[in-house]
Amino acid sequence: MAGLSWSSGAGAQAQAGGGGPILLGQSVPLSGPAQHLGIEYQRGWQMAIDVANAQGGANGRRIELISYDDAYEPERAEANTRDLLDADRVFALVGYVGTEATQRSLALAVKAGVPMVAPLTGAESLRRQPTRWLWHLRPGLDAELGVVAQNLSTLMVQRVALLIQADADGSAGLESWRSQAAAVKLPEPVGVIKVQRNSTGQVELKNQDLRAATQALLALKLQAVVLVAAYASTATVIRMLREANYAGGVYTTSLSSTAAMGPLLGERAAGVSITQVVPSPFDAARPVVAAYQSRLRVTGSAAPEHASLEGWVAAQACIEALRRMPRGGRRDQFMAALEGLGGLDLGGLTLRWDALHRQALGQVSLMVLDASGRPRR
Repeated sequence: MAGLSWSSGAGAQAQAGGGGPILLGQSVPLSGPAQHLGIEYQRGWQMAIDVANAQGGANGRRIELISYDDAYEPERAEANTRDLLDADRVFALVGYVGTEATQRSLALAVKAGVPMVAPLTGAESLRRQPTRWLWHLRPGLDAELGVVAQNLSTLMVQRVALLIQADADGSAGLESWRSQAAAVKLPEPVGVIKVQRNSTGQVELKNQDLRAATQALLALKLQAVVLVAAYASTATVIRMLREANYAGGVYTTSLSSTAAMGPLLGERAAGVSITQVVPSPFDAARPVVAAYQSRLRVTGSAAPEHASLEGWVAAQACIEALRRMPRGGRRDQFMAALEGLGGLDLGGLTLRWDALHRQALGQVSLMVLDASGRPRR
């Protein structure tokens, strides 16, 4: 979706209502094998919006978040988006999860002249000549997998295989891995194993048995495996690899939720490396994290973790842009306000607007889990 000029249609000129609430719409996995990502990302958004409303909302107007469940299935996300645009008439779409869900829904949003804010996807295809209606918070997969590739290059690892989802998220991961591995002169992967989205190895879930994928990886005599899949599939394969006495490196991206994988793996999580695109949710020395932790304690809803923190940060940026635009402002004014957030310090986390890729964060860290399934600090 090339081109950065605004649509001249009614959507671009539509205002954020009169004196009623500003409606934000979201489609996320609130059920199914990937539900942890959706529930926690939505939690972060909702907590930040609740705090903002207690402080007067955006220029005196309440902000409301409408969240629909898509079970991490892009067809459902697309249908939800049509409802959000046509029936709910939301001002903006926010906080989607997954590449294909974002791609399908973004096409509808662009046609309607409706912004899409901070989808949880690292696909570089959504960062190459992106539409101006799209605003990313997180860095792309090139940054995440670039950290992994550099680490493996430093360790002089040569035999690396990939396990990816057989969907747009997996394709995005493979594309980024190849470019980043080549940049540090790593050889082509010795194998690329694909699994279906929402696979867990359980018969009742589409009969997707991950044992065959694990056996295929073991047959490759690996030094390291890089997994670009949601946490349920990732945790199942890692568990099976460990049970087969695989002792090589295991690397995953932020798509594999740390908080979800740790309990699933237990002591088998020891040594698993995971990229992260937001600060540690335990780093209370950062005011933005301390405020997030404080709200979690008030709600008593969950423990600190990366996905809900990312939702909290994304919502903080969205709310700030709503407050900066004129009261009753248009969608194009909202997007201009988002673009103007470069340099904003959210409290120990500064947004750095990258206009080329339309993203506000660029730093990636590599963390390692311990034998309790928790991040080493």
